[in-house]
Amino acid sequence: MKQVLLATSVFCAAMIAGQGAAHAQIAEGSQSSPVPRNYVAGGAAMLPDYAGSDDYRVIPFGAARFELGGVSFRTNGPGLAATLYETGPWELGAYVRWSGGRDDVEDEIVDRMRDVDSSLITGGYVDLTLAENVLAERDRFGIGVDAGLDALGNFDGIAWSASADYGVMVSRGVFAALSASVSGFSDDYADTLFSVDAVDAAATGLSLYTAEGGVRDVGVTAILDVAVSRSWSVTGVAGYSRLLGDYADSPIVAERGSEDQVFLGLAIGRRF
Repeated sequence: MKQVLLATSVFCAAMIAGQGAAHAQIAEGSQSSPVPRNYVAGGAAMLPDYAGSDDYRVIPFGAARFELGGVSFRTNGPGLAATLYETGPWELGAYVRWSGGRDDVEDEIVDRMRDVDSSLITGGYVDLTLAENVLAERDRFGIGVDAGLDALGNFDGIAWSASADYGVMVSRGVFAALSASVSGFSDDYADTLFSVDAVDAAATGLSLYTAEGGVRDVGVTAILDVAVSRSWSVTGVAGYSRLLGDYADSPIVAERGSEDQVFLGLAIGRRF
């Protein structure tokens, strides 16, 4: 299946597009920016063919939020998160997120490497609102961290990410957000996705390489949501991340791809 994700931080930030649409539709006169009870957003996105690729493809993407049995659920990248506890500025929850492997990619050399199965990362997250109504009447500064393990066992060790974000109602019906993020993975993940062993080297002509884990990338994402009616909005998102360390030095990136990764998306959202 030709589904290999960008850096987790960038793709997940892009999925905030749906939340941006929700924020842009808050009730008139509200002094904060609570996420509405229910919303759905869908559109298309352009992203690298695999993590570190310089070939791009277009895929559908979307976001949603709903409440069930007193628990709020929301899309979390290609997955789902559930808010389990909220008090004051704190929010704690659990998530499950699909993470792509590598197969059937555009680059004919990288495509000769052995396929890597997709993973299902499950774990928990903590979000903290640091301040509201600071630079503008309706804005928010926040930070968040998450960490999880691959439930399918395709790689061992922890996958984690952290972010700092700022969101503001620029004007009636216009919401903007900016997020900075960093993500990291275990040695086994790095070895599985970015190393080139003797078999792969013989099949591709790439140099032998052993990747070690740690910080994989840093990135920024910008979101702009414009309401076109009381129920509908259009959201644009642009993200950039840069692979670092052993990830950037891997032959599949340094010789066949790029450490610079871009994400562009456009979605239509509806609140209900």
